[in-house]
Amino acid sequence: MFGSKPFYLSVWRWHFFAGLYAVPFLIMLATTGLVMLYAPLIERAQNLDLYEVEAISETPISYEAQYQLVQQTYAGSTIARFYLPAAPEEATRFQVKTDDGTRQVFVDPYKGEVLGDLDMNSALGVWAESTHGTFMAGDTGERLIEIAASLTVLLILTGVFLWWPAKGESKIKAATTISRKGARPFWKDLHSVIGVWAAVILLFFCVSGLAWATVWGGKLTQAWSTFPMEKSASSVSSTLTHEDLNIEGLKEIPWALEQAPLPESTSHGAVSITLDRVVKDAKEMGFTQFQVSFPKNEVGVFTASASTMSKDIENAWDDRTVHFDRYSGSVLADVGFMDYNWFAKSMAAGIALHMGLFGLWNLIASTIFALSVITLCVSGVVMWWKRRPSARFALSPPPMPNNLARWKHAVWFLLPISLFFPLGAATIVAVLVLDAITGLVAPRLRQFWA
Repeated sequence: MFGSKPFYLSVWRWHFFAGLYAVPFLIMLATTGLVMLYAPLIERAQNLDLYEVEAISETPISYEAQYQLVQQTYAGSTIARFYLPAAPEEATRFQVKTDDGTRQVFVDPYKGEVLGDLDMNSALGVWAESTHGTFMAGDTGERLIEIAASLTVLLILTGVFLWWPAKGESKIKAATTISRKGARPFWKDLHSVIGVWAAVILLFFCVSGLAWATVWGGKLTQAWSTFPMEKSASSVSSTLTHEDLNIEGLKEIPWALEQAPLPESTSHGAVSITLDRVVKDAKEMGFTQFQVSFPKNEVGVFTASASTMSKDIENAWDDRTVHFDRYSGSVLADVGFMDYNWFAKSMAAGIALHMGLFGLWNLIASTIFALSVITLCVSGVVMWWKRRPSARFALSPPPMPNNLARWKHAVWFLLPISLFFPLGAATIVAVLVLDAITGLVAPRLRQFWA
């Protein structure tokens, strides 16, 4: 069955339909992924006057004084987050929510002055991440991308099958040889060779990316993998989750905590502890590079967090989030990498790999992979263009096999999608229905116009 021509045509037809939808999204995801890799370097290079300061004193003003300075400068706005400077020559950064959007504010801790700010909503990295995750179309865009990622899994399965050498042929040769005997063989071999080498990594990126998606991620894997904050903190919010600590379009909270409710301060007092106290306690607990989120309300908490998600650290094993009571400073919850379940651990490690955080080699490898995905998509389009009838512009899918039983047998490749990815399964059903309707209507239309 699997080696027959009808079955091959069936798999090829499914590969075509999946690619028809997924290819534009894959190009977008690879392109925005490239931008996300280099956006921090580009933005820093463009704004060195904000990011870098001259260490003219050994005793910069306190973090609390810097906080008060920002509060005075941006009166009526809400300071949401503080970023610990990575070096003495770096400005202190605060995330401030204003009426005009969220701004990243820079403070010179030696001169005690605000250097300026950047609109985070128009920042290159935030734009790329928002496009990467939602196609700049909110929930609708996120679902469209989820469908594309689900169908990419089908593309990978069918693509490997189509590439698989016949019995007796060398797999190494098939995975390394690109023909020079004409344009069509060249593009086909280029597509096959890149595809088979990128298959495993692309599958990993699809699954890890789907973990952020609304349905498969939010409703299934993330809900199951979320750390049970109620078992750690004595009091938690009924309305606020860790996701509320993120700004729109930028995720800085660990994936395993996004859906977990925020703890609440259980002490009672009129005055909050200072930012310096939070930073001091966090450092004494072992934090090195981290950020602090400020209380969301009167019973809110200070949150010190270091994660690969926010690019604070490179080693996912050092992921850690600690919540402090805003009045007493006592630790209400302390969640680290070892507290995650196995899937959340793989997400934390995968995010660092995904973002190229493991040094220069990782950045280069991620760049090559993104370019490979773009080349894979472009070569697929070129193959279709060269295969289609030259006399007219038509969709020209691979032919339906005469033996429809073989067409149905191709469902073996669809089972993983149907079982694990609901939106992908719904799309496959829609394709089956449309294909059946087209098969019935097209011949009659041709007779009508003849």
